[in-house]
Amino acid sequence: MTDNIDIHYASESESAALGHINIASFRHGLMWLNALPGMDPEVCMPMKQARCLEKLASPDIHVFSAVDTSVDRVVGYARWTVPWEENKVELSEEGRAMVANAASLRPEGMRADLWELSFKLMKEKKAAHTTKDDMFLDLLAILPEYQGKGIGSKLLRWGTQQADARNARIYLEATIEGYPLYRKHGWHEVDRLEIDYAQYDGTGQITFILMMRDPQSSGVAPN
Repeated sequence: MTDNIDIHYASESESAALGHINIASFRHGLMWLNALPGMDPEVCMPMKQARCLEKLASPDIHVFSAVDTSVDRVVGYARWTVPWEENKVELSEEGRAMVANAASLRPEGMRADLWELSFKLMKEKKAAHTTKDDMFLDLLAILPEYQGKGIGSKLLRWGTQQADARNARIYLEATIEGYPLYRKHGWHEVDRLEIDYAQYDGTGQITFILMMRDPQSSGVAPN
């Protein structure tokens, strides 16, 4: 099913597509619904594209796109933090300007306090469970119509091979929906993060499953 899926390092020209995938994948989750209540996804595109550009330009972050070559469409992506290997994308002047103005691209009416609270709590949990030598899977997102076709597994392969070659662990925060995929590929639960948005004038409670993958083999790091 993934024969026509090409995995490669993401480029600046793909940043808008990555932002769209992020929105399509997560806009129905409680974090989004509380922080960006009732907002048209298109209004959030500039903020999401700027975030993708910022990550592309970060030296310790590796972003991979999955492209359906039969229709030349970016359909998914993975974002890894790798402490021992740099991969910095040199952005254009336009891209750098978008990153510099990222704060102003947040849509009017956004609950920035809830958005930042979620990431703050995740960061605290990550600090408690990881060391400087661990890899992180920061994000894995697939367009809804392409989910369940093996693309997530294909995107995970680069990171798991890197980690196994370095005898390193990989940490991630999984949604309930993503949990089975990560279990299948060797991650195990180490903790949970529950956020009750009602305590912050929001709605509902979300659970993130905090997971770690121990190295499973050793070999030569892939190119």
